Amino acid sequence: MSALLTMPRLGETMEEGRIVGWLIAPGQAFKRGESILEVETDKTVAELPALADGVLAETLVAPGEMVSVGAPIARLAGGAAPAEASDTVVRTLAMPRLGETMDEGKVVGWLVEAGARFKRGDALLEIETDKTVAEYPALFDGRLVEVLVEPGATLDVGAPIARVEVSTASAKLEGFVDEAPDGLDAAEEVVPAPEPDAVAATPAPLAASPAPAPSGSGPVRATPIARRLAARRGLDVSTIAGTGRRGRVELRDVESHVGGAPAGSAAAGQGAIAFDRLVAKGALRGRALLLHGFAGDRTTFAGLSAALARVGFDVLVPDLPGHGETRAEAGRVADLSAPLGALLAAEDFAPTEIVAHSLGSLAAVALAEGLPGLKRLTLLAPAGLGLEIDTAFVAGMAARPSAGALRHLLRRLTAQPAPLSDAAVAALVAALGAGRLDGLAADAFGLGGQRVDIVEPLARLAKRIEVRVVVGLEDRIIPWRQVEALPSAVAIHLVAGAGHMPHWDRPAEVAALFERTAG
Repeated sequence: MSALLTMPRLGETMEEGRIVGWLIAPGQAFKRGESILEVETDKTVAELPALADGVLAETLVAPGEMVSVGAPIARLAGGAAPAEASDTVVRTLAMPRLGETMDEGKVVGWLVEAGARFKRGDALLEIETDKTVAEYPALFDGRLVEVLVEPGATLDVGAPIARVEVSTASAKLEGFVDEAPDGLDAAEEVVPAPEPDAVAATPAPLAASPAPAPSGSGPVRATPIARRLAARRGLDVSTIAGTGRRGRVELRDVESHVGGAPAGSAAAGQGAIAFDRLVAKGALRGRALLLHGFAGDRTTFAGLSAALARVGFDVLVPDLPGHGETRAEAGRVADLSAPLGALLAAEDFAPTEIVAHSLGSLAAVALAEGLPGLKRLTLLAPAGLGLEIDTAFVAGMAARPSAGALRHLLRRLTAQPAPLSDAAVAALVAALGAGRLDGLAADAFGLGGQRVDIVEPLARLAKRIEVRVVVGLEDRIIPWRQVEALPSAVAIHLVAGAGHMPHWDRPAEVAALFERTAG
């Protein structure tokens, strides 16, 4: 039988999409998981993989055309017929594979509460892969019966993440497993991914590996933000070599073309600052600069940065000097903020909001005093409010820890379990093994505790901008009671059930602070 493939909704604000190109030809068969086409929205470019085997019988839309959400774009052969039954069954939903190279994913946060009903197309949760953070939409109506995985957990593709209630008809239509795998009850069947008759697709992560630039006279593959930046700087996007999948031009490629800095970085000081940039969904309500903490990198803000973009913020998230992929080093606390002004100028990014975690708060305060357009400063579990700190944690992270020691140290960061894969731990061990944090740790912390004080600078800042501090009541790195040193003009938010990473332990609660006050 044949079925229509319609333009999927890839985000809450998406109303239409542009067909960048078909990745298979009419008459060609495809397997579940193979990419069928690329679609460009006002926010991104995504590859859409098939969620069922089939044949592309006919394309109804040519590359370059804009199509409304829900409009037919192709005719497919090989769909499943709907069933007649209307009673419900409970199935176990598994971690989906959002791209060919994805082996595991991290649950950033659930967007539907247990017990709540959802419609086909509603975003169920956010998943972080090694390439991106993506909302995973429901491809059937149903109810979220039980969440099996808490935010922060990393699981292999195919691992159970939730139990959902769907109609018997939908279960058959969407390709649920008819018989449970060994070890599971029939009511707990693992469904790798739904398979609707229209073979609806979900966006694949954007790969970062270099690919040849596109050739010929076809449409140039480029993300919307890359196109806008190229236009603003008077560049022809077709002349820029793309490092994205299948030669797609991305933001980092435009920056590299302009400034000669490596892809994914901007020239700053004596090195280069690596960063991610997210574009606001809907109307622009502000620009947020996010600064991570000691021994972290920009990926620690993956969930919060996505949440900020959803409520209207353009977001810039750098790796601070001495951390992550940034080449610039930091032997002293002052080195953390020194290159950030150049980064903001190079990106033409004037922040209205700075959000900083732990040691990043020191850089945030130093930077904030010189930014006249800044409206608000939000510090998460900030350093610099008192003497006491877990010096064993600081010394351990700076001392090139083994994998076992690192796992023990990381457990002190959160109040909620946050398991890491062996690959993630190995990568962090390798990064810490370079010894880049030695000088910074010695300058910021000593045997007596913290060596930097931000209480007085915060008092000055609170006279002209909004300043707020968010701390977890189960913080084992920095005692939360250090907020008692803050002046009365600083707003204090105490988060129950959160440790030193409140944006990990209580992501929805922290994100809600920005949703209520954006604009």
